[in-house]
Amino acid sequence: MSVSQADRAALTPILEAQPDLDRWRLRAKTVEEPESGSDLALDDKIFPHMAISQLARTSLVFSGEHLRLALDAVHAKQLYPSSHFTVLRGALVGAAQGVWILSPDDRRERRERGLTVLAEMYSQMGKYYDSLAGLSQDDQERIDDQKDRLSDRKAGGTAVRTGRAGLNLTDVIRASAEDTFASAGHHEAVCQLWRETSADAHVLGWSVFRRSSFGSPDRRTGIGVAQAPGSPGHVAEAFLPSYRMLKHGWSLFDRRCEQRTGE
Repeated sequence: MSVSQADRAALTPILEAQPDLDRWRLRAKTVEEPESGSDLALDDKIFPHMAISQLARTSLVFSGEHLRLALDAVHAKQLYPSSHFTVLRGALVGAAQGVWILSPDDRRERRERGLTVLAEMYSQMGKYYDSLAGLSQDDQERIDDQKDRLSDRKAGGTAVRTGRAGLNLTDVIRASAEDTFASAGHHEAVCQLWRETSADAHVLGWSVFRRSSFGSPDRRTGIGVAQAPGSPGHVAEAFLPSYRMLKHGWSLFDRRCEQRTGE
């Protein structure tokens, strides 16, 4: 991978994220529980089977994992015209989901958002269990037991919710962008990134056209050849918003985990 001056300028802020990503990687090795009396400690009481603090933390941890994978490819001098952006879409989802849960100052809203994510997780688990077929009798009995426990958990989570809205990731992305970035331009750029990387995740290809250079079209067919070798600038455009949102998410998590004084 040859590096021009413009490429180097695009890569520099990505490489500078390494210390934060390493620090967050080390944090993920041990369970971090909120201090007694903190916002998240109080949030967690509503559904002890799955702490809201850990739902938020897991979202942040997985976001960092995706960012490290994207950065590992850069260190290996490999740029991918589509798969880099599939990975970075995962980073954006994790960071946004964590920020979305943690950002409201209203405890009822934080709890409802955490329980909304949990409801989606349980729903997808249920669909997976229902899809299993051709199991042995022993395996089927184990799956049936897990489905029974899952049904109990779903009912318990539903009972303590204040609403019934499902998880809408497009709304989550926008709300978290607005909480993280000050300018409307940044908000729209993040939403555009979310829409564009959908094409990468679903292998539809049109997003790669935006990252390609085109040769002269054939005079007979009007069709030209596109080249998409991978661009540091394009990777930076997807990497940096997710990284900055993740940094904001960890800051929120730490603040919500600290014991509140004077209350």
